[in-house]
Amino acid sequence: MQSKTRDKVVITGIGIVNPAGVGKEEFWDNITTGKSAIRSISRFDATGFPTQVAGEIVNFQPADFIPRRFIVKTDRFTHYALAAAELALKDANLDLEQEDSYRVGVWFGNNAGGWDICERGFYELYNDGPTMVNPWQATAWFPTAAQGYVTIRYGIRGYSKSFVCDRASGASGLHFGVKSILQGHNDIVLAGGSEAPITRFGMTCYYETGEVSAATDPETAYQPFDRDRSGMVLGEGSTVLILESEQHATARGAKVYGEVISSCMTTDSDPTKGTHFERCIRRAIADANLTSADIDVVLPEGCGTQASDRVEAQALQAVFGEQAPDVPVTVPKSFYGHLYGASCVTEVACSLLSMETGKLPTMQKISHLDPECQLNFVTQSSDSQVDFTLVNSRAREGVNASFVIGRG
Repeated sequence: MQSKTRDKVVITGIGIVNPAGVGKEEFWDNITTGKSAIRSISRFDATGFPTQVAGEIVNFQPADFIPRRFIVKTDRFTHYALAAAELALKDANLDLEQEDSYRVGVWFGNNAGGWDICERGFYELYNDGPTMVNPWQATAWFPTAAQGYVTIRYGIRGYSKSFVCDRASGASGLHFGVKSILQGHNDIVLAGGSEAPITRFGMTCYYETGEVSAATDPETAYQPFDRDRSGMVLGEGSTVLILESEQHATARGAKVYGEVISSCMTTDSDPTKGTHFERCIRRAIADANLTSADIDVVLPEGCGTQASDRVEAQALQAVFGEQAPDVPVTVPKSFYGHLYGASCVTEVACSLLSMETGKLPTMQKISHLDPECQLNFVTQSSDSQVDFTLVNSRAREGVNASFVIGRG
C-alpha cells in the first residue's frame, strides 16, 4: 500500500473504553493476565432470552469524559467513542486547538448505531406519546453519530468518513484513514470504532444472524477455534487510535507506539471459502516488505463460528506453511466479546501494547482444539519480544482486511 516516496503512518495515542477496562492500563493488565470480562447479562432481564452472556462495561460514567450538554443528545455508543477519543488525545499529548482543523480527520466504524436510544424511543412513542420522544432521537441513533459528535466536540473539519461493514467496520475506518494520510488529505486521523448493542432489541437482531452463541456459561460461551465453539459473544465499547504522518509526529516530538506498515482489503464472493482472505494476508505481508517468518504474533478475526474459524485457520496455515504451528496466535476479544466496529482497532492497540511491554495478549482457554485449526494459541501469560504483528478482520459476507503493525 505504501511506496518509498510516501510518508509513514505512525500511532501516537491509544484510547480504550472496554469491558476489560477503561483506559489502556487497566485493559492491558486484564488481557495479559487472562481476566475475562464476559458475564451474564445484567443490562436487562435476560430470563428466557436466546443469548445469556455479553461483555458489558461497568462503572462507566459519561460525565467523567463528556460535556453534559452532549450526554442527553447522544446514545451510549457515542458516549464510548467520545470518551475513547478524549483518552487517546490525552495519551498522545495532542492539543487539537493548536492544529489546522482542516488537516485532521475522523475515520470510524460502527455497525449497529444507537440501539439504546432507539429502543427507549419506541417505548416513549407507544407508551407516552410522540411528544415525549427524545428530540435528538433522529441524529443520536444514526451510525455516523459517533464520528459526527467527535468532530463537533473538537472542531475537526478535515476529510472524514464513517463505515458500516459488519465485523469489518472498524477495519475499514482504519484502512481508509491510513490512506487519507498517505494520500496527503490529513496530517492527523482519529481512527477507531464504537458499539453498544447490549439491549433487548439490539441483541435480538444480532442473534438472528446465527453467529451469536446461545451458551449460558460465561467461561465457555466464546471459545474461538475450539472444536465445540458455538459462535461469538457480543461486547460493547470503543477504541480510538491517533494516527499521524511520521513527519508531523516527529515535528511535535510525539511518542510513537508503532507504525501501520501496510494494510490490504479484499472480498470473497463465497464467504465459506477463503481464497481472497489468504490473498489479503499475503499481500499485507508482502506490501510491508516482510515474509511470514518476520511476523511475531497473529491476532485473527476469531469469530467463533464453525465455518468462519475454519476458513481463517486454513488461510493462516497456507500463508505460514511449516511455521504455522510455531507462530503465536491470540484472540483477546474472547475475554471481552466481539466489538464489531471497535474490534479491529482494539486488536491493533493490543499489538502496540505488546510491543511496548513485551507481553502477549492472551485468549480464552481452548477445551478441545479443532483438528482443522492447528495453530499455536496463546492461552497463558507469556513474555515475548514483538516487532511485527498481523491483525485480521473479516465481515460475515466476505470482506477481508489484514494489517501489518510494526515498531516504527
